[in-house]
Amino acid sequence: MRSKSTRKDRKDLIITGTISMVLARAVLAGLIALLAHPSVAQHESVISTVHNLSISGPGEIRSLTERQVCKFCHVPHNATVPQPLWGHAISRAQYQVPSIRTGRTRQPAPQPDGSSRLCLSCHDGTIALGEVAGEPTPIAMAGAVRLTPGRRGFIGTDLSGSHPISFRLSDVEQAAPDESDMGLRALSAIQADPEVQLDAEGKMQCTTCHDPHSDRFYVEGQVPRFWVKPTVDDVCLTCHALR
Repeated sequence: MRSKSTRKDRKDLIITGTISMVLARAVLAGLIALLAHPSVAQHESVISTVHNLSISGPGEIRSLTERQVCKFCHVPHNATVPQPLWGHAISRAQYQVPSIRTGRTRQPAPQPDGSSRLCLSCHDGTIALGEVAGEPTPIAMAGAVRLTPGRRGFIGTDLSGSHPISFRLSDVEQAAPDESDMGLRALSAIQADPEVQLDAEGKMQCTTCHDPHSDRFYVEGQVPRFWVKPTVDDVCLTCHALR
């Protein structure tokens, strides 16, 4: 006759084996998901994106010596802009901007401000990529000193062919309908979206559509770099409504 301790040991082994099988299946399912969507796994962190300009960066443009990843945009002390502890030199360029409809009239969109001005510090091509706060000279870079026409990521100072930025949606929410096929959704509906976010002043900025720290949805020729949703339409239709 088996002892109680023997039966208990066997029961414990069965429970342990069952838990191990469940965990193994969960791990396998996770690996399959990552393999099915490798870009999601690889580009969740800024470290694995082209915004990592340090020596470990995966892009063509990266530092020859600097190992700190965040340093190219952020500094803990003496920031050029307190929020978000911005550490890169800021472009002072005047931009050509598109027109925007407010009520029944059209007028030039505002000059870029807020986070859009910070993004343009690199992307308008007027500032060296390695020109960061606290450094006596720009950080030496491989690939390019600054973005130039024809290079990926270059936007320039002519924004007239781009979507307007740095405007308050409340100023255009009641825009009169015209011949276009794109209307504007209610401001409350736009503000309710957790991914497509206006800034603290209710303005649309570059960061409304782009997340500079994560490139998880990028697909060559289909989804732009650092897009905040899986498709272009997903972002556009957060603010716009087809008529």
